[in-house]
Amino acid sequence: MVQSYVIHLDASTAREPLVKALARGLPDLHVVPAVNGRAMSHEAVAEIAGTALLKPRYPFPLMPSEIGCFLSHRAAWERIVGSRDPFGIVAEDDVVLGKDFATALALALEHASEDSLIRFPMSPRETPAKVVAEAGGHRLFRPEVIGLTAALYLLGRGAAERLLEASERFDRPVDTWLQMRWETGVDSLTIWPADISSGAATTGGSTIQRKKTPLSEITRSWKRSRYRRAIAKKSGTS
Repeated sequence: MVQSYVIHLDASTAREPLVKALARGLPDLHVVPAVNGRAMSHEAVAEIAGTALLKPRYPFPLMPSEIGCFLSHRAAWERIVGSRDPFGIVAEDDVVLGKDFATALALALEHASEDSLIRFPMSPRETPAKVVAEAGGHRLFRPEVIGLTAALYLLGRGAAERLLEASERFDRPVDTWLQMRWETGVDSLTIWPADISSGAATTGGSTIQRKKTPLSEITRSWKRSRYRRAIAKKSGTS
């Protein structure tokens, strides 16, 4: 038995057709109400979000939308832990499934366990360190550096428990945090091609946005590059 949990903000009515499509393509889908970080008080934010909690230090302040996104994923992890199923599927509500997604999912399910996290990325940005399995043109592998985005993944119940315990307080976005397997206690495998894409562009764009100026973008690019180098270095020793 596998249940799926799609994170959806009630106010995002434009994404309701995408959620309905996911219900047709994912097994036993349940909607997890997304947390609106913009509606949280400063006191509530201070209880769960901090700065410089882990190394390497995340170089940007967390936006309210990023805090809400992290808490929404934690709510999905709680559902998996409480379900008694060995694992569950977590998806964000802008995911669009391709025609060959079912083949990728079948390969992931064949090798999933209660301790596993298997990512379905939208872009091939990871270098395999070890290939675990191949089938139907899809490859399941352990990446040298875990990629970004947490749009869709298969998560074991035991892994969900560890993620919840390790993320009682956090200092960076959820996908960036999940890269840090040496901190989370949960390794991550990747399946490619995953045959999923984003429908955000046709439904109002990303719900996580930041105003940018040319100078701020140059500064962010430099800080981002330095941070990614530090993550890559830590990943090579984990």
